[in-house]
Amino acid sequence: MSTMSHLDALLSKNHFAWLHKAYDEVGDRTWTSEDFHGANLETSRGLFTPESLAARRPRPKELEVFALLAGLSFRVDFTEKLVNVQQLISSVVGERLHYWVAPANLGVEFCVFKWPTDTWQEERLGPIREALASIRQPSFTFSIGGVQVNPDGCVVAKGFDEEGILFRIREQMKGQISFLPPRQSGWAHVPLGRILEPLGTQKFKKLNLLISTMSNSLIATTQINSIKLVHETRWYMEEKTILAEYPLNNTSGEQA
Repeated sequence: MSTMSHLDALLSKNHFAWLHKAYDEVGDRTWTSEDFHGANLETSRGLFTPESLAARRPRPKELEVFALLAGLSFRVDFTEKLVNVQQLISSVVGERLHYWVAPANLGVEFCVFKWPTDTWQEERLGPIREALASIRQPSFTFSIGGVQVNPDGCVVAKGFDEEGILFRIREQMKGQISFLPPRQSGWAHVPLGRILEPLGTQKFKKLNLLISTMSNSLIATTQINSIKLVHETRWYMEEKTILAEYPLNNTSGEQA
């Protein structure tokens, strides 16, 4: 089966078709302009320390998050294909300021237990661990079916979870954890990085052309066999502790 026909088969499923539409509703808005708007990019720039932006070597801020993810890191062949996407975009963006998530820090978010602005009590880890140990979902194939750039400069790989397993786990967490923040991702994407300043109309057109060639292409697939409870202390997982790993497709519970 060819790349495109395989992707078409994925998107024929209701869940994947819904995800595809959800991605495009945001990503397509980027190309209604002639360049990135500075006001939109401020959302992305706000995730990095001011001094690193001034030095043109973006470094994410120290921001505390507790979250459930897969990856960190993904299988080598899967990661290499995502890094190749980053490199292709860099070849267009050139000297304009941008940031890429490090290969070992690439991951897909299932849910967030604490955002940087939320208060936190350590005793919450107990109920979280109990809820995660109760998950009885199978391992699943995770596909990257395109790349998009959002109006705020965020670059994401469009993820598709076989049988909606990621969403099933996310919904289970919503039902079991009373203090789960209401703001949760509605996608299954892998954040790749951020474009942090306008490109100029010519580079923007070239970027649009590049992204259009990848927007609905099957780029990579991997198997998600476990999920990880992560304490992040610097954005984009630059500083983190993996507190526990929970295997899928079994009933053995938590692993250290």
